[in-house]
Amino acid sequence: MRRKIIFYWILCNGIYAVFGQEESDVLAQINDQIEIIDSYTELETFYLDSEEFLDKMVDHGAELNGYYEHERLKKITRKIGTQVADIVTVFYFWNDQLIHVNYKQRPYLEKLNENGQRIMDYSKMYTKYESNHYFKNRKEVKKKVVGKSLDRITPEKNFVKYAEKMKALLDNKFYNKDMYDALQGKWRFIESEGDYILFEGTVRFNFYDGRFANRLKTRIEDGVMICFFPMDDRIYRYKIDSITDQELMLIDLSSKEEFRYTKVE
Repeated sequence: MRRKIIFYWILCNGIYAVFGQEESDVLAQINDQIEIIDSYTELETFYLDSEEFLDKMVDHGAELNGYYEHERLKKITRKIGTQVADIVTVFYFWNDQLIHVNYKQRPYLEKLNENGQRIMDYSKMYTKYESNHYFKNRKEVKKKVVGKSLDRITPEKNFVKYAEKMKALLDNKFYNKDMYDALQGKWRFIESEGDYILFEGTVRFNFYDGRFANRLKTRIEDGVMICFFPMDDRIYRYKIDSITDQELMLIDLSSKEEFRYTKVE
């Protein structure tokens, strides 16, 4: 019996040592990859406006930038301005896979206004809570936390799913940048002067009789403009039949109806 106990003790400790060594090797490899990405000096920066990546607006603005090296996304930086703090997150990618996330909650400092009242100073903040997450094959292998999270903000958890979504949005805009550049601006529907569409980034705004009707997010796949509402299942597909500096022709792939527009501005 005693020999069995000793055997199992040795076996368990051996397994623990092996897994510990594997984790150590994985973390060392990820840290090396992060260092390589941060050492790049000629990364091409691409951005998404808040309208393009948020489903609802936030209190103090939002920014999201993607950094490409040889046309491959390496890093995403995101800042979300809430009522009480900036949430700053950096996502690292290696071979198109998420490998690391650095997440920070940075509450705003206070200042006295001209009436002697204490107000938020949105230009000054400090890091109260920080977490680092390490991933391999979409699984979190290590998490390190420093500080205590703000009471009014729940730390994020589903980093992999979110990072993949943001990567898809950035890649779509990056690889179709020439088409999106051509679409930017206001296009009037030829058959009705009061109807027009406005493209800002990857967002399409529809106006009928001169009045705002709705906002749709878009992505382009093989010459097809896919339009959808945020947080909605409705999807519309239009073939981009032709586009010039002055004219745009779209074909509704469901109804086969043609929509011809002229560039206004």
